[in-house]
Amino acid sequence: MGVRLEKELVKVDQVVGEDEAQTVVEGLIVLPYGKPDIERVLSVEAEVNTENLDINVIDDKVVIEGTIDVEALYVGKVPAESQPVHFVEGTVDFSFFVKIPGARKNMDVKVKARVEHVQFSHNDSRPREIDVRIIVEFFVKVTKRVQLEIVVDAKGPSDLQVLKESIRVDHVVGEGRAQKIVKSEVDVPPKKPDILEILKAEGKVRTTETKALDDKVVIEGVLEVNILYVADVPEGVPQQPVHFMEAEIPFTEFVEVPDCRQDMSKMVKVRVEHIRARKKDERNIAVEAVLDIKAKVLEPKTIEVVEDLFSPSQKLNVKKTKIKVDKVIGEAENQVIVKEAFKVPLEKPPIEQIFKTEAKTKVTETRIIEDKVVVEGVLKLETLYVAEAPYCSPQQPVHFVKNETPFTIFVEIPGAREDMTLDYEVEVEHVSSKVDPNDARRYEVRVVLKLVAKVTRMVQLDVVVDVEEAAEKEKKEEKADKDKPYMTIYIVQKGDTLWKIAKRYNVTLEAIIKANNITNPDLIYPGQRLLIPRQMY
Repeated sequence: MGVRLEKELVKVDQVVGEDEAQTVVEGLIVLPYGKPDIERVLSVEAEVNTENLDINVIDDKVVIEGTIDVEALYVGKVPAESQPVHFVEGTVDFSFFVKIPGARKNMDVKVKARVEHVQFSHNDSRPREIDVRIIVEFFVKVTKRVQLEIVVDAKGPSDLQVLKESIRVDHVVGEGRAQKIVKSEVDVPPKKPDILEILKAEGKVRTTETKALDDKVVIEGVLEVNILYVADVPEGVPQQPVHFMEAEIPFTEFVEVPDCRQDMSKMVKVRVEHIRARKKDERNIAVEAVLDIKAKVLEPKTIEVVEDLFSPSQKLNVKKTKIKVDKVIGEAENQVIVKEAFKVPLEKPPIEQIFKTEAKTKVTETRIIEDKVVVEGVLKLETLYVAEAPYCSPQQPVHFVKNETPFTIFVEIPGAREDMTLDYEVEVEHVSSKVDPNDARRYEVRVVLKLVAKVTRMVQLDVVVDVEEAAEKEKKEEKADKDKPYMTIYIVQKGDTLWKIAKRYNVTLEAIIKANNITNPDLIYPGQRLLIPRQMY
């Protein structure tokens, strides 16, 4: 009797390779015009700008280029009555590669980067420069889309032994791509001077919401535009000629993904492919940007993969192949409310009414501990408010304050362990703020955060792809094996499983279990003596 295989077709992102690597990035932060010289550097913080990484996959390598945002606090060389502590920011460029054997152009790549350590120094001979030395850690994973016909079950002789492994994978339903042209006009902020000439325009995208609908993924976001321009400054007026302004342009777009449904998960990447800013008049700029949008829709799928099979009564030739996939250990989400009270700085007037408070998250640490994922970070809060009438001048009734507050959020994922891979997203779901009725200099901010986390583990499996009945010569050799003793005593070795022992002696698992009165087939230990019966056919 032959063996009939039941197969299932799945599309998955097969892991080509992954690696962790570190590099040291050295750079220089130069004080801008108008800042006093450095007396002493107090602190330096750095963060990799992950939104603008340039990632290229070439043969056996992943090349990563980007910038690190650096913020420094320093004591300035100023008169005693002046403000001594000053803030400066800058960027440091880097280029680095990670070796991933088997990587090829057009494969998918995922890169995580974080600053592990920052060193800084200042030389009195260069009073306007800060030397920084930054250690950056990268995690790189390369995958390729494959369509696998996986054996999920087998039927055949009554004594057919089938070894299965249940794995949960992300079945790729489909993916799509779209381009969006964003056009808008932005005004120069009231406090900024008129435009003479635009020098440079840069843009980055902040995705605010993504929705999976039938056959499409809808993306909502904001194009954040930074513009550097030469101001129209009258002659003889000692003003800074080069100015910087920011603007936000909202957009909505969709990507068609056939077979997508509302209950499926999605991955979206939006990149600014091109941006241009054109002066319309002294106070108005026309912005045009081309966005490249990619969407991938995934459906978690649990499948039982046949890893091995044999039959004591029939010699079988089993063909296998190796697959490397991310096995989903679990995914979950959780919400937390961060509530904090703040005081308006003394140099600012009291609050009459709060216009709005915006919150952004900066994750500082992630940990997988047993059955749990913990994410820590800082909430960066920006509050816009109207000052109380007696304090506000006709020129400046609206004021702006910044604050930070730490947060910790976790989710429980049974089976999660420290050596596994974590994918997560921390979203700001809601922000509200209110003034203290008893003190107009105090206000409270309430932020609802949501953590969505998925833990995976890369597994390499030898899976069955085909089975053939043995040739006549092999059958004769099989018959010769039946002259073995009726009963064998076997001493369990380290790494043994009941399956391996049964296959080695060509008997069914049930026969060994019955001969040894085994209650738990998954529990055998080195040194244990097992009776191996010879089955008669």
